[in-house]
Amino acid sequence: MKRIPLFWQMLRIGRAAGKRAGGGRVRAVALLLATAVLALGLTTVAATYAAYDGIEQRTDARRLLFHDAYPTQPVTALAMANFDEIKGRQFSLVYIRPTAEGVALPPGVDHWPAPGEAYLSPELKRLLQAEGTPDKYGKTIGVIREEGLASPGERYAYVNPTDRQLDKTRAYPIVGFGPNGMPTGDVRFIADRSTFLSALYLILVPALALAVLAVCIGSAARDERTSLVRALGGRWRHRTLLNLGESVAPVITGAILGILPALLVQVIGNVRLPWIGYWLSAYDLRQWWWAVLLAGPSAALVMLLLVCLVHRSAGRLKSHTAKLFAGKSRALYWGALACPILIFATVWGPAQFDPLDHAGLRDNLYTGGVIAVMATLPCAIALGVSSFGPKLAFWTRRTGDTGALISGRHAAAHPAVTVRLVAGVSIALVLVGQVQIKNSMYGRYAREAQATVDRVGQSVLLVNLNGHVPRSQVNDVLGRLPSTVEVFAVYRPKDLSPASPARIQGSCRTLRVLRLPCSTQPAITPSRGSDQRLIETLRWASPVVGQVEVQQAPPLPDNSSVTPAKLALISDDGKDLPQEEIKQLLRDEFPVAAVVASTPGSEWLVGAQESLAHGRWVVFFGIPGVLIVAIAVALANLTEFLRFSQKVAPLSVLTGRRKVYYSAAAWTLLLPLLGSVVTSLLAASWLAAPQAGNGVKLSNSALAASAGGLVLLALLTWWWGARAAVRQSREWRP
Repeated sequence: MKRIPLFWQMLRIGRAAGKRAGGGRVRAVALLLATAVLALGLTTVAATYAAYDGIEQRTDARRLLFHDAYPTQPVTALAMANFDEIKGRQFSLVYIRPTAEGVALPPGVDHWPAPGEAYLSPELKRLLQAEGTPDKYGKTIGVIREEGLASPGERYAYVNPTDRQLDKTRAYPIVGFGPNGMPTGDVRFIADRSTFLSALYLILVPALALAVLAVCIGSAARDERTSLVRALGGRWRHRTLLNLGESVAPVITGAILGILPALLVQVIGNVRLPWIGYWLSAYDLRQWWWAVLLAGPSAALVMLLLVCLVHRSAGRLKSHTAKLFAGKSRALYWGALACPILIFATVWGPAQFDPLDHAGLRDNLYTGGVIAVMATLPCAIALGVSSFGPKLAFWTRRTGDTGALISGRHAAAHPAVTVRLVAGVSIALVLVGQVQIKNSMYGRYAREAQATVDRVGQSVLLVNLNGHVPRSQVNDVLGRLPSTVEVFAVYRPKDLSPASPARIQGSCRTLRVLRLPCSTQPAITPSRGSDQRLIETLRWASPVVGQVEVQQAPPLPDNSSVTPAKLALISDDGKDLPQEEIKQLLRDEFPVAAVVASTPGSEWLVGAQESLAHGRWVVFFGIPGVLIVAIAVALANLTEFLRFSQKVAPLSVLTGRRKVYYSAAAWTLLLPLLGSVVTSLLAASWLAAPQAGNGVKLSNSALAASAGGLVLLALLTWWWGARAAVRQSREWRP
């Protein structure tokens, strides 16, 4: 008979020992999850490099090559890069007019559009159709193919302007498209690769924490096995083989599951990431197939190295698993009493300081308060559970629920155990709220712009004029505006003094709508009591808001060479203007970018929206990272419950009912976890309240989704713990 090598025998013994050991299945699942999450994190790193490489390559292929940089090459077109925005997000428009027949086309375009026609990216076409303006930039004659877009979801367009829109004196002659030219498109708006990679630490660090905890689960049984092997003469390599045999199957399975999403994207095609809305290119990911495949073995290697390095001999070192029973601590009670006081102080305290003069102090106080709340909230929850314990035990005298009796006495005697149980959940929800807050907070000017929009809505449009546009043409177009639209001009003071008010110039009817005096001679008057839309216009167009110089005169006289700082359009009834109709009229009648209309402070809001879009990636990675930590804590708590169930295993024999563990797990695991979810959800909402005035937009859907995920985690922990305890009790012997 052929003898099996000792190498394979040790691996098989390790695998069998892992199945029989207490909490062995919990550890196997923990190792699988940890490896899968780590492999998924590494594939995300590979996908990041793939996406940025693809963006750079396709952006280089369509850069505008100006004739000034290549004077020896013939001019092929006149071009002008411009911007527009949809739903607060900017994107690039390239206005281009070919100057010769048969010149090279930009990537992804089949033929040159004629004047008044446009090629749109698929995403931009979809958005324009959704808002009911499919021909906003001209008649759409086709979509740009994927090889001409930085990413599949990019909003981008090539527009051949009409003769009225084309100002040849302001357009730039180009010789074609290619590297070393001017970039356009998403590359102008997205964060650089290093910044994005730093956000991936929100996934990778929790993944490593879960990996270490998964390796340490069940260390008590493993240490006993290690001591036995040492007593029988086994060396470190034999102990290593035992541990590898116990871990290799779940680790390999987790590595395969971790790279499976990236492999599916490569096979199926482009995928739109949920909530974030970004389209991940399957083509780019295929170019990095080797990195995706390498992520699985790399994650498995890290996990197996941890398994080999972390295991220790029980004869010299203590078990890695924390003790279940912990005595009462005065710090726990003081922390529980301090928690509601800290929540109140964090919500109320920073608001007592002026946000302009003490912005740093407000932020420091708020951040310190949130950290203190996260440290004490588990104590408050544990104290509540502990105080409920005696009542639960007393209640079981009538019901006869043995599991509730055990859990009630245990909770009352060991509140520190409950602290460890609920800490992950309570901290997770508060962190989810804070991650959103920190990445949805506007800057000062963006907050002021948002406040302006909140006060006057869409009832004001500010128009910037290029000095080259003839006054007669501007006045002709203004005369074609709807009859409900009033126009006035804001002229800066001649001396440019910060103390000098701006001059408001308009018809008598317009001035009456603004609640201003009507006089043909300039007259300085307080702005207090005038229409709110005038005050908001002054905030963004004048150094002085408290008073204004008023004169009845045409907003834009033909015989004047002075260009106003702004032309303001308002509705005569205070309702919202037909802004899209007005903007389309200006877009069609004037040369590109010669006359631009926007709401007051919109340039700051657009910038803030870009920052928010970047911050959404932090939330996108941060929430799963926090939930990974919660899963790690839940697995640790599950292991501790199995150790607790071993202590009370004789009870199931005496009562003859092993289902007592379902009741015990419900009161020991499920109830504290559900109470922690509800309490932490309220705390997270309260802590967000003081930031509401800073332009914060807290996503209730993200917070609710996180809470729902934690509730499911609590239910799974209860069910799994009870089932494992029942199975474990069957193996108990006196």
